[in-house]
Formats: sequence, C-alpha cells, structure tokens
Amino acid sequence: MPQILNSLITTLRDSPRFISAKNELLATIVESSESIQGVCSGSRSEEMINSYQASLKEFAKNRGRDLYFPFLASGIGSGPWVELVDGSVKFDMITGIGIHFFGHSHPALIEEMIKGLPGDIMQGNLEPGIEMNDLLNALLSRVGEGSRLAHGWLMCSGTMVNEVALKIVRQKKFPATKVLAFKDCFAGRSTAMQEITDNPSYRQGQPTYGEAHYLSFYDPKLGLNESIARTLGEMKELFIRYPGQFALLMTELVQGEGGFQYAPREFYVRIFDEAKKAGLALWMDEVQTFGRTGELFAYQKFGLNEYVDVVTVGKMLQACALLFTSEYAPKPGLVAGTFSGSTAALRTARRVLELLDEGQFLGEGGRIDRLSTEFVHGLEALKSSSCKGLIGEIRAVGGMIGFEPLNGTMDDVKAVLMKLFDLGVVAFYCGHGPYLIRMLPPLGAMESSHVSQVCRIIEQALVAVGAQRRAEPLKGKV
Repeated sequence: MPQILNSLITTLRDSPRFISAKNELLATIVESSESIQGVCSGSRSEEMINSYQASLKEFAKNRGRDLYFPFLASGIGSGPWVELVDGSVKFDMITGIGIHFFGHSHPALIEEMIKGLPGDIMQGNLEPGIEMNDLLNALLSRVGEGSRLAHGWLMCSGTMVNEVALKIVRQKKFPATKVLAFKDCFAGRSTAMQEITDNPSYRQGQPTYGEAHYLSFYDPKLGLNESIARTLGEMKELFIRYPGQFALLMTELVQGEGGFQYAPREFYVRIFDEAKKAGLALWMDEVQTFGRTGELFAYQKFGLNEYVDVVTVGKMLQACALLFTSEYAPKPGLVAGTFSGSTAALRTARRVLELLDEGQFLGEGGRIDRLSTEFVHGLEALKSSSCKGLIGEIRAVGGMIGFEPLNGTMDDVKAVLMKLFDLGVVAFYCGHGPYLIRMLPPLGAMESSHVSQVCRIIEQALVAVGAQRRAEPLKGKV
C-alpha cells in the first residue's frame, strides 16, 4: 500500500494526545465488556420487565411488525455473549445472520472504529476516502492463485452488490438477460433479487418477469453421477427453449437460507464447464459464506478459483463488495451510489481480514475447522444419547452449522428456537423442509469451553420441547 506522507490525519492519529485518549477510551470499554462472562437473566424487577416490554411494543409499532425474538441489544457484549436492554445476556449463535464473527465489543475492531472517528461518517463513490482503496487492495490481494478477479466496488448491503453483479454481467452479455440459479437459492429481497431467490413467499404480491430459471442442486441421495446428469439435462432443455438468452449462472457454493446444502467439487466443475461452453458468466454469491467455510472465499475451499467471473461478499466483512474480472468491468454510468460504507466500517473490514490471518482461522486445521468439528462432535454426542430421536440431520461447513430438530417442521424449529432463547442462546432457522436450526457462531471469539456450554443448552432445549411434544397427545385425552 502506498504511504501517504505528512497528511493531517496521519499526524493526528500519531499524536500523543490522540493515542492517549484512544487508549483510555478503549480500556474503559474493554473493562466494562469483560464484566460480561456468561449467560444471565438480567434484572427481573417488575419495573425493568415492564420497561423492556414497552420498548419492544414501541419498536414493533414503529416498524409495523413484531420482532421474531424479544431482542433489543444494549450495544455492548463480550465475545460470544451479547447484552440486551433488559440486562440479560445471551450466547449469540446467529450473530446478526453472520455479521459478528469476532463476537461483540472486540478490542481490535473497536480500536479501528476509534481511529475512524476524525473522518467523515460515510464515504461514497464520488469522493472516496483512502479506506476504500485500502479495503479493495486487501480483498484483491487475497483472491487466490489462479483467480482472474482484478477489480471491485464497495456498497452498503449484500443485496446491493448482488444487484450490481447482475447489472455488470447483463451489460456484457446483452441482449442475453436470463439468469440460471439453483433451487433453494437466496439472493436478496430487492425486486430483481427476490425473483432470483427460490422462495415464492418472499415475493408475495410482487411482479415477476420470467428472468430466473432453476436447476436441481446436488442431491446426496442420488449421488454424484445422477445429480450431474439430472442438472445437465435440465440445462440442456433450458438452452434449447431459450437459445442465446441466458447471461449467467448464479451459485451459492454453500446455500445459506436453503439449508447449508453444498456439493462435491466434481459437481460444480461439470456444471460450470457446461455453463462456460454456453457463454454464461459465473457469479458466486458469497455474502453469507465469505470467511466462514474455512477459507476466505468458499470458491477457494472447493478449488474453483479459475472459474469465477464475479463474486459478491459481505456480512462478516462489515462492508459489502463486488469483485470481478477485467472482462466484466462496467461502462461509465452503470454503477455508482452515494454510500459505499461508513469510514469506521471500511476500516473495520480491513482489520477483519488481518485478524483472520493473524489468528490462524483459515485453512485445513485452522481455528474454524477445529471449532466446527467440536460443534459437530457435540451435536452427534447428543444425537446418540440424551437427544436420541430429537436430532435428525446435522450439516456443517466451517462456521455454518445446522441441525434438524425433532421432525424438522417449522413448528418444531420455532418451538426449539424460542426455548433456546429463554435458556440463553440466540439461533435462527434455514432450509425448506426439513427445516434446520441455523447457527453462524462467532468462532472468532469462541473457545472449546463455549462450544460445550452451547451444546448443553441445546440439549436442555431439545429435551424440554421433546417432553412437551410427547405430553400434547395426553392433554387431548384428558
């Protein structure tokens, strides 16, 4: 990175007064954060309970819909624990759907936010700050050997970078506009992304334009060869029906909303080779998988570096980015936008990449692999003992961990999620029948002891809901 000499901001950040004030503020925050050391119920006074309930009702009224959980964060936490406004503390195993990989109130990330205080709050495409360039450099230097990704744009949301991915490919492939995607995929909730997303309930009352078509994903019950043959057959039929109209294939290498499904490398290679022969661009949606699978990019984990034309990332990064090859560089006017991200978020994003390297999280045998294995072993132990019959399939790819509770119905999942919340663990769901309990845990702030504690709470929740389910038919007979 080129060194900018004698800028006022550098002088300010290096000054003894700024360093002293930063260190004092950081120490004060860390001292308060470290007082949080486990799950607790918080103040149970009637006044506190009533005040918290009133805040929840007010927020629900303001946004026009109830919250999924009675969850309002206070703004502080400690590693895997998050404090709520009522003073209770929970294990955060969903982390804002994958945002807080390094947990809550992480000192290194707070320090970056403090360093960003002197700058303007938001940055944009017309007048970018040096932080935007630093982050793009950091991302592009990590795309991996054999990758052709050479450029990038920064945006404020995963949906927005996905929108831009679609736009730049369509511009290159015009007049081809159609999108191939896999069944159960999720791309976002904008007008275009909701059409690509394979979930009709997410686009109720919305127009669709017939632009998205779906391929069957890998099915382990069919096996590799039959899955490949089925998907290639579907591709062939679509190419015959709509000759020259497909611009791209969008792929989540590990489906997030779809239930943590993924395929062997050989499946992707065969499908991608066929798509390339047909002239399609290959877009990898890694908004959720970025940094979580055990490698920085999921395409690296599956050894697919050379195939990727466009990749979108977000969530854990604290910012959202679109990376693309030189072939797909957009013409002037197609991509812009007032906001690219806050100065604090852009600085923090670069620091996240550094922390992943420094903490040896990535690669075979890295901390993500190790902690993921411990989670799976913990769940498997429950499945074969105290929770026999209460845990079905377990799916895990790095820091994406899910399991099927009871019969895998939405009623079962919601009952377990609410019991987990009461006991001190926040998780969510994914899949489309069976539904799974979804965890995107803050592995960057967890140790083996935390994994064991979470598994014990999962055990309590499953046993309690299982007992309740067994008692329900008896109630009907009384």
